[in-house]
Formats: sequence, structure tokens, C-alpha cells
Amino acid sequence: MKVFNLQTGLFIAALLASSGAFSALGDQGWHGTEQALAASPEQKAQARNEFDQVIASLGGVDAAYASGNGAAALTKFQEATSSWNKVSPALSAREAREAQLLFDSLETQLKSGAPAVEVNSTVYGMLEELSEDIAGELR
Repeated sequence: MKVFNLQTGLFIAALLASSGAFSALGDQGWHGTEQALAASPEQKAQARNEFDQVIASLGGVDAAYASGNGAAALTKFQEATSSWNKVSPALSAREAREAQLLFDSLETQLKSGAPAVEVNSTVYGMLEELSEDIAGELR
């Protein structure tokens, strides 16, 4: 009987501890859909202009890398990143994080000398993702 009470007590203690940990997450952490403050129409217009530059620069990354010019590809990547840093504040935190992971992956490939086919695939995937998700948020 004592074993049963001890096990029950430990189970209840574990439940109470975990419920306290989850309550500390707060409403935004629980749902995982925190939003950046709503961007004004002017901010969205500026972000759309920068977004166009991101797309153009990523195309330049692919072209330069495919032609064997890694230095030019890195320069174009830096241009894309600079423009991206102006776009991301106008987006939801979730979309901005997802795209940032793609940028991080591409940077790793460029710096490690990945095969051009791999870089092309990453850039193509980024362009597709950005065109579908990010462009929609900037409308």
C-alpha cells in the first residue's frame, strides 16, 4: 500500500511540475504563432521593394556560382542577406525564421564549396519558398 501511495505521489508531483513549466511558456510560446507587430502599409511597400532585390540577388548567386565564380556568388549572397534583413521585420516571426534557416543553409554551402548542383537546388527551393510564402505576407 505504501508503494502505491509513493508512486501516486511522485506521479502527481511530476504532473504539477510539468504544468508549471508549460504555464511559464505563456500564450505566445504555447501556440508558437507569435506575430511581429503589424507592419504599416509604408513598411510593407519598402519590404516589397527589398524583397524584389532579394530575389534578384539570389538569382545572381546561382548564376555566379554555376559559372565557377565563388567570390561573386558570396558578394551576391551578402546583397541578398542585406536586403533580407530589411524584409524580415515586416513578416511573422515564423516565416522570418523559416526563411532565415534557408539563408543559413545556402551560406554554409557557399562557404564550404558545395557542388554547383546542390547550390542550384537550394537557391531554387529558396526562390520557390520565398515567392509563395513571403510574397503573400507582403501583399
